[in-house]
Amino acid sequence: MTDSKKSPSKSVAKKIDAARRELKTATAPRTERQLLLCVDRKTAECASRSSMTTSWKYLKKRTKELKLSRVSGLWRVPCYCLGVCVGGPIAVVLPDNCWYGHCTPQVIERILKEHIIGGTVVSEYVISPKQLEK
Repeated sequence: MTDSKKSPSKSVAKKIDAARRELKTATAPRTERQLLLCVDRKTAECASRSSMTTSWKYLKKRTKELKLSRVSGLWRVPCYCLGVCVGGPIAVVLPDNCWYGHCTPQVIERILKEHIIGGTVVSEYVISPKQLEK
């Protein structure tokens, strides 16, 4: 068993310090929300490869058009598996912890306009039980 309170080596400590400096100048700390989208095109169990690719391309295009960026408060992140391998593509809005299924371009459009911009969950596509209880 390893000691969990052991300090990192000098080389690791230097890398951690460098990452801290980088993060201070990066736009990530200014983000209010993250939108994670499953784009696991290798195994493609929750949706087809083409639907994942189409959804990701649409998300990138629309966030640019709507001027939703890390600087304005939204960080879109491609993920290779969100652990829900049915009903995809799957998306998660954080820190809201709101999970969506069947994230086609049409659904992504609604998530961006209604949830991200408007603050209202798109309940028809929510798959997280906690959000459905509200």
